[in-house]
Amino acid sequence: MDSVRFSFDGDQALAAFTGREGGVSTGELGSLNLSFEVGDDPARVIANRKIAGDELGFDFRNLVVPRQVHGVRVKVVSEHDRGRGADSSESGVATCDALVTSTPMIPMAVLVADCAPVVLYDPAQPAIGIVHVGWRGAIGRIAQKAVETMARELGSRVRDIQAGIGPCLQPLSLEVSMNEAMQAEGEYHQQPAVLYDAGEKPHLDIPYMVKQQLLDAGVWLKNIEDSRMDTLNAQRFFSHRGQSGRAGRCMGVAMLRAP
Repeated sequence: MDSVRFSFDGDQALAAFTGREGGVSTGELGSLNLSFEVGDDPARVIANRKIAGDELGFDFRNLVVPRQVHGVRVKVVSEHDRGRGADSSESGVATCDALVTSTPMIPMAVLVADCAPVVLYDPAQPAIGIVHVGWRGAIGRIAQKAVETMARELGSRVRDIQAGIGPCLQPLSLEVSMNEAMQAEGEYHQQPAVLYDAGEKPHLDIPYMVKQQLLDAGVWLKNIEDSRMDTLNAQRFFSHRGQSGRAGRCMGVAMLRAP
């Protein structure tokens, strides 16, 4: 099974992003589709989640998965949430796009096929988070809100937090409408979140917007890691845009390992 690991993935924390190969799904969902929401056989999705868990070192039955809505809600995950969304989308955390916790051995995941998965890890507390960032979440500053939640609810010092931005649409691949570009400009002002010279329509730079949110929250630049991988043309990942809407989902996953 293919995966991308962040530099802080190791004995203390799991911080990874799955590729699309190594599973049992077929056709356009082949082969490691990890979402119940794209028309795949649920038994295949569960089998794929077990494959991912076995490869990355977590029990898929303990997965906590949000029902993503491109919003800005951050959920603090506790022992009570263990397994929510593991075997069905209906059992997932409702209306949520970011999860944070200080409880060990609870794997938390977001499902993506072009949006950015962002891992936040505080080795000092310790605490960890996973964030789903599309263009709406970027404008709504969900990554910044997740950092602030870790500080407020879990006792993290922001300067201790390390961040990883996983594979997603890079700026030359993310074409948007003028209205969407104006919303981004309204939030990020003169900062280069919008590119007007990359094609006929404006383009958004989601990784830049995420980095700016993290910096505004107080995360140190040296602690921000960017994979710089583009999902649009890489056969390694699922891409909603690249596959004309018929795509499986990769998984960004984060977990505190047992002390």
